[in-house]
Amino acid sequence: NGGNENIRNYDNVTLVCCETTTGFISALLHSAWAPLGVERLLHMISSGYMSSKIPLFRCTDACQFGLSGDPELTKQYNQGILGDDPLWLPTGPTHRQNQAGVRRYPAGFWTFAGAGPHSRSNQMVITLKPNRFMGGGSPWEVPLGELVGEQSYETISKWYTGYGEKGPSQKVLKREGYSKRVQNQWPLMDSILHCSIVDERLIFPS
Repeated sequence: NGGNENIRNYDNVTLVCCETTTGFISALLHSAWAPLGVERLLHMISSGYMSSKIPLFRCTDACQFGLSGDPELTKQYNQGILGDDPLWLPTGPTHRQNQAGVRRYPAGFWTFAGAGPHSRSNQMVITLKPNRFMGGGSPWEVPLGELVGEQSYETISKWYTGYGEKGPSQKVLKREGYSKRVQNQWPLMDSILHCSIVDERLIFPS
């Protein structure tokens, strides 16, 4: 998708597939992009956490998610702070868009969400549109993967963005999860239903 010009060498590449309320998405997770982030996400998938009806609760030009539909599961992963991955994105406003017009985060990039150094835990973001500003080249929002296949992009194009910043708060989801009250108050909110690991390959630089 033109967003990974800065990556020349990578090793473990893992294909994952997730079922959402609007269809399926497939993503390639690159360990060399974000080794800590990929390791955490793969554990969240293999443990079943990512199959606990994850609300896509804050959707604008990107969707934020990661709080489990089961608040007890959220507690387990919300406590473990994930350190920052090595920064390979160019930093500063002059690098928000490259000479080819590619913005720092193209559509379909997958990253953990953070609020400062070493602040990541269980919340993530997938970009729905090219985004110049997201992350700002911050080490706590280094991309860990990218969506692949037309079906994936068709699926995310259907995620409901009408609630914008007025979806359920993180506080509500941490306390209630995907409760009946949450479902009734935000009936159009989409969610991730199930994720699985499909394949893993070791790729060497050419």
